[in-house]
Amino acid sequence: MKSRDVIIIGGGSTGLSIAYYLSKFGVDDVSVLEMNYVGSGSTGRCGTGIRAQFADEATIKMMKHAEGEWRELAEEIGFEFRQTGYLYLHHTEEELNQYRQIKELQNSLGVPTEILTPTEARELCEPLDVSKLTGASYNPEDGKAHPFEVVTGFKKYFQEGNVELRENVKVVEVELRKEGRLKKVETADGTYETEVLVNAAGGWAPAVGEMMGLDLPVEPYRHQAIITEPFKPGTIEPMVISMKHESAYLTQTERGGIIGGVGTPEDERPTYDTTETLDFEERVSRAFTAIIPSLKYARILRHWAGYYATSPDGNPLLGEYKVPGHYLAAGYSGHGYMMAPSVGEGIAELITSGETELPLDYYDPERIDRGELRDAAVQMG
Repeated sequence: MKSRDVIIIGGGSTGLSIAYYLSKFGVDDVSVLEMNYVGSGSTGRCGTGIRAQFADEATIKMMKHAEGEWRELAEEIGFEFRQTGYLYLHHTEEELNQYRQIKELQNSLGVPTEILTPTEARELCEPLDVSKLTGASYNPEDGKAHPFEVVTGFKKYFQEGNVELRENVKVVEVELRKEGRLKKVETADGTYETEVLVNAAGGWAPAVGEMMGLDLPVEPYRHQAIITEPFKPGTIEPMVISMKHESAYLTQTERGGIIGGVGTPEDERPTYDTTETLDFEERVSRAFTAIIPSLKYARILRHWAGYYATSPDGNPLLGEYKVPGHYLAAGYSGHGYMMAPSVGEGIAELITSGETELPLDYYDPERIDRGELRDAAVQMG
C-alpha cells in the first residue's frame, strides 16, 4: 500500500492543473489516477475555447486570471495558446443592449471587451453574413488551445518531476477511515492511502462520490461536436458565437478545419451514451450556414460526443465537500477546460494553506444543499 500526500482522481485538464500547481507549491508526493488516458474525457472532446466573456463577477475574475495562466503554461509546458478572440454576434437591439451591460461589468474587472458594428465584426471574420446583425461583442484576449497538446505538455512536465501520473488505472473503491480523515483508495492493481483526495473525475464524479457514500449533484449530458475538412488557415480566426442560431459556436483550428457545435436540446436527459446523432449534424449544418453561408460547401470529416458534467445551477462545484480532506472539482457545465488553470491554482492553495484569493467561495459545493443556487453562467453549445 502506497501512502501519498494527495491523490487526484481524473486526468483531464482539471486534475492535471491541480497536480501542476501542487508541485509548484512544493507538494511532490501526488498521484493522478486516470481510468483511461489523459484527456480522454471531456477535455479531449471540447471545442478548444478559452474566454473571459461571462456575465457574473466571480467567473469573469476566474477567467481573467486563467487567461494569464494559459499564457504562462503555454511557454512552460509547450503548447500554443492562440489569443484570436471570441466574437459574439447580436441579432436584436435587446440582445445588444444586454451585452452592452455585460461588457461594462467585464471592463470594470479588466477584461477589454468592446462592442462592434456589423461592419467591424466582418473585418474580424470576412465570411460572416452580417446583413441581419445589430452588432457584436469582442474580447481580443480570449482564445483557444489544442487540448491534446495541453495534456501532453502536462504529462511531459510530470515525467521530469515527482508527480505520479498513472493512466488506465480505475478506482474501484474508496474507504473512509478515522472519521474520513484517512482515505483508502483501491484500484485494480494497487492500493493507496491519503488524507487528501481530489475528485476531478468530470462526468464520472458521482461514481467516485458514491464510493464515499456521497450523492454528488452532478449529471452527465451528452454534448456533440464536429470538425470539417480544412480551409485556408486564418479564414475564421475568432471563436464565433451566435446564441440565436441554437447557441452555435465555431472557429478554425491551426490546420484549417472548422470545429464547433450547437446547444444541447432541451429534452436531452442525463446519459453516458456518446453515440453521435444525425439530428445533430442537421442542426449544426443549419446553424453554421446561417452564420457563414459559404460553409454550405464544407464536408464534415469527424463527429464525436462527450459530456457536459452539469450542476443544478450550471456552475462548477469547487472546494472541500462533506468529508475532511475531500475536495470536489467538477460540475463545470461546459466550462471546465477553460477554467482549469485557475481552478488548479485555487484548489492547490486550499489544500496547502487553507485559503485562496480566487473567488472559489462562489462555487462552494455545499451551496446546492443550502439551496443557494447561482445564476447560470453564459453558455453556448
